[in-house]
Amino acid sequence: MSTRSERAEAVRRLVREARHGLLSTNGLEPAGFPYGSLVPVASAEAGEPLLLVSALAQHAKNLVADPRASLLLLARSEGDPQQAARATLIGTARRLDGAEAAAARVRYLDAHPDAARYFELDFRLWALAPAEARYVGGFGAAAWVSGTELVGS
Repeated sequence: MSTRSERAEAVRRLVREARHGLLSTNGLEPAGFPYGSLVPVASAEAGEPLLLVSALAQHAKNLVADPRASLLLLARSEGDPQQAARATLIGTARRLDGAEAAAARVRYLDAHPDAARYFELDFRLWALAPAEARYVGGFGAAAWVSGTELVGS
């Protein structure tokens, strides 16, 4: 069993504890520009961020065209948000289906119980497979963390 770095554990903790994040996708309109949107977030068992996205949403359309994305997560804090721990995960999003989607739904609803009604509409679960994350733990405490350290048991 490999040992994760302290920063990788901090990023995994942010993913587990986050309830919202800023999802940035490669925009279709206007083409080529980053498109950011606030999204509710949960954590898959393996540590990937889970997103519940409507097919009508611009970020869903962007992900279908180009699944590369980033997700900014910020730790809850009482003071200056720039002093709070945060991470930007960059990777590839994939829409979940079948048994994987069923398991993710349970975890998502555990974090967002009021979201059950959205599953009856056109909302679907997506997971972001992180290639890397930029972790900032405060002033002077920043580092890149490999995606292989972030996902898995």
